[in-house]
Amino acid sequence: MGKPVLGTDNPLTYTELHAVVLGAVIGVLTGYAHGIGRTTVAVGVTSTFVAVALGVKYTGEIPAAQRTVRREPWYALAALVVGGAVVLAAL
Repeated sequence: MGKPVLGTDNPLTYTELHAVVLGAVIGVLTGYAHGIGRTTVAVGVTSTFVAVALGVKYTGEIPAAQRTVRREPWYALAALVVGGAVVLAAL
């Protein structure tokens, strides 16, 4: 689906790497929001991210980040969980 990162023999592609980064960032932010008592915000953002990753129908132009997450949903969702768990463990 994509070129290997930096032209190496590493099987991880740019799309997979970007999905991991997006998932981790959302996981960290929502984990922090939950940790400081903003659980409603954390649940809303996480639910929206999961819905996008799993391909909820959307009419119109889809931003590049959403296309990336839809192409590699399991990388994004795994990073979401790990990012949130790391922040919650640190708080």
